[in-house]
Amino acid sequence: MAVLCSKFLPSAVGAGIIRIGLAAAVLLTPGKIMAEECPLTAPLTLKDSQSGIAGETGTVWTIAPDCSFTVARHIGPKVLEPYKQGRLTAEQQVRLKDMVDRMEHSDLTKPREARPRVNPRRISLSYGGREAVLTLPPGGGDVSQLHASDEDDQAKVMLEVAAAMKGMLGS
Repeated sequence: MAVLCSKFLPSAVGAGIIRIGLAAAVLLTPGKIMAEECPLTAPLTLKDSQSGIAGETGTVWTIAPDCSFTVARHIGPKVLEPYKQGRLTAEQQVRLKDMVDRMEHSDLTKPREARPRVNPRRISLSYGGREAVLTLPPGGGDVSQLHASDEDDQAKVMLEVAAAMKGMLGS
């Protein structure tokens, strides 16, 4: 290309075009590699909500398959515009892969029987067409009991993934 450019353009202009082309190639490649490294094949959504006088309100964290994320409030069924958005770092992508592996080795598709509660707190995870919902007492109750329990692996995984997502993306 340098030879071709030197026939038609002064050498400084030809060299500048080559530098611009190389810079564009370098800048465009990392985004493509980052998207290829993201371990998600579908959006991963965490919704943490509390029922009350205004209906269900809370926060929705979403990580897209390209490892971009949003954090938004929801009031009832309406999700508001995101108040935080960005892209996961390489370190966060490694943590995300660990979370996805943990979720896939747990039976999150098993239906949970929700005990009727007044103004419950609900934590729901959805990924790849599957959704799991954990219903807790108002305010969340004592989640340390769920962590200590040997019998409810689904609840433990959901709480671990929720804590990890909130830690990575903020609230």
